[in-house]
Amino acid sequence: MAMFNQPGEHYLSLDFDEQLVRLSDFVDQLERAEEGGGRRAYLAQHALFDQVPQLRDDIAVPDYCSLSLEEEDEAEGEAEVAVAGELRINAWLGPKGTVSPLHYDRYHNLLAQVVGSKYVRLYSPLHSDRLYPHPPGLHEVSSRILDPDQADEAAFPLFDGTPFIDLLLREGETLYIPPRWWHFVEARETSFSVSFWWS
Repeated sequence: MAMFNQPGEHYLSLDFDEQLVRLSDFVDQLERAEEGGGRRAYLAQHALFDQVPQLRDDIAVPDYCSLSLEEEDEAEGEAEVAVAGELRINAWLGPKGTVSPLHYDRYHNLLAQVVGSKYVRLYSPLHSDRLYPHPPGLHEVSSRILDPDQADEAAFPLFDGTPFIDLLLREGETLYIPPRWWHFVEARETSFSVSFWWS
């Protein structure tokens, strides 16, 4: 089970930490963090429903996940989606303030908010050059701009004024994020989400 602890705020932090823990231990740690004690933990992009198949009965796969909008949509070798057309279902569970830094996915994404809410900011792939992606390699789908609200104008001069769409994804709502659309996500309170990725 993946988790990160402060001061490693997200997967791009140099001090990011990942540990494998039992789900019950993770939930205990999450509760302690909410009460102001203990380390912040975030179950992010985790195949929880494969590990605990009983939970799979609690979700329904949206019909949209069988659709493809473009013939050229492919997984392009990403580790998370091994075969083009394969559906991947991931869980996201964490306290207020957990962040997925500005990045894009190479596949269709339905983000379903089960508990709590998340702030989501979206940028069109037409503006990728203004979002300062990392060079080719491990983090090439991530921006060097970690927080769009606190971007360093001297370091990222083209970013200022880049158009975006933002929203609050609330409990019971689902958001479709097309392939290559950049998105920044932050939990507004304790949050549980399910993402459905397909190509």
